Amino acid sequence: MSEEDIIVPYIPDTIMTIFKNNYPYIQELLNYKRDGTLMFLKSQSAIAFYNGSFGLDVKKDVKDWDEFKEFSRNYTRKFVQEGLQYYQNKEKNEEEGKKKFKILDMGKLGPIIEIIADGINDQYLKRFPSWPSTSGTQEDYIEVLMKSDLVSNNLKYYWLCRGTIFVKDTRHSYPINGCMFRAEFSGKPEFQLAYFDLDKIRQCNEMAKTNMSKIKVLIDKLEEKYLDQKMSKLLISMDL
Repeated sequence: MSEEDIIVPYIPDTIMTIFKNNYPYIQELLNYKRDGTLMFLKSQSAIAFYNGSFGLDVKKDVKDWDEFKEFSRNYTRKFVQEGLQYYQNKEKNEEEGKKKFKILDMGKLGPIIEIIADGINDQYLKRFPSWPSTSGTQEDYIEVLMKSDLVSNNLKYYWLCRGTIFVKDTRHSYPINGCMFRAEFSGKPEFQLAYFDLDKIRQCNEMAKTNMSKIKVLIDKLEEKYLDQKMSKLLISMDL
């Protein structure tokens, strides 16, 4: 278990309210030791988290704005998908091939990817609604901040995307490959995802109800293991 596995970047207030109102024994464990409880829930595949970023580097000569808009949506979608797929493959490798719930099911996350791709393009178009009036360039930075949730049966996803993206438009003084315009954007937006399986959380709540003392011992051990690993990393990084 790595330090990155334990850090929980994005837990919305709404899910904490759900714990408090519907899962009193999980709430008791959270009050006892928050990080250890989250590690316990993660070990039961009741919750999972992703915190990373995806790179964008889009450059395209186009004939008109509509062509670029469609291209950039597809390109953004491609980068988001590849970033998430990389995480999923990394998780599989770290688990040494053990069977594991696929948090990043692209079928389920398709709507999220569409929202991010469209959101980046909307901010781009808001900043530069038209090409430069004469040959030359226009460039700037845009801020992206999007968050929402996705519910599928008893599975809940909460996600957040934020970051700064550099955008640049160019009107050529003569056609290049039949195109008078060039549009580009680049950046590395952050993407955070929290997944909750409410059926498994309910099962963990029942486990805590009947085995509270044993689960607290387990939570103690999980936190101790985490602290040992964190200390080891700190000692390795120190220049003595």
